[in-house]
Amino acid sequence: MKIVLVHGGWQGGWAWDTVAEHLRAAGHDVFAPTLRGLEDGEVDRSGVTLTAMVDDLIGQLDRRGFDRFTLVGHSGGGPVIQLVTERRPERVERTVFVDAWVLLDGECVNDVLPEELVGGVTALAEQTSDNTVAIPPALWSASFMQDADEALAAATASRLVPTPFGWFTEPARISRFFESGVPSSYVYLLEDQAVPKTVYQAAAARLADPRIVECAGSHEAMLTHPAELAEALLKATA
Repeated sequence: MKIVLVHGGWQGGWAWDTVAEHLRAAGHDVFAPTLRGLEDGEVDRSGVTLTAMVDDLIGQLDRRGFDRFTLVGHSGGGPVIQLVTERRPERVERTVFVDAWVLLDGECVNDVLPEELVGGVTALAEQTSDNTVAIPPALWSASFMQDADEALAAATASRLVPTPFGWFTEPARISRFFESGVPSSYVYLLEDQAVPKTVYQAAAARLADPRIVECAGSHEAMLTHPAELAEALLKATA
């Protein structure tokens, strides 16, 4: 099986490295791309939107020769895999959402997040000249990967990059995703403290009869519990 692993905010494809190793050991062809605007180093992130990320991702998949694949989206990667499926439903075998947002037509990511979180990221974006959001390290460690040891938390924090705010604010145009017939799964991360569990439950409830799988770990379980998450993905895609 070809599996595409789509990361969430502030990270790149590197976040999936160990999970990808486990999936390849199980015999799968795995691709963990970095989304446009989340590249390492000094990158022009201004003006990058959800649409730009999806356009770039489809181009990466085309160049890699992935004709049929399973899409896995974590967190903000949820709307990304929705829109890839929207545009290329014949190529997608299954979508798997890992504590990820699921949008309706006309919604943006901020529409489904808690109000206090939206206020926080908006204020951070307003402080920048390129309309990006840099996550405070203390918030990352306390809410996103509170189950990591100090060494892993520090190593991860050193790799985080600002996230284009357009990912949060651009309304998604969705007309075919929910009628595409592509089956879906939803993986709940049992120690996730990034947002209340009800937010993830509401996201999963928007999917048509999703296969539900549970996995140990925080919002960043791909880093803190990679073997367990790989096993959960195998169950979600079986």
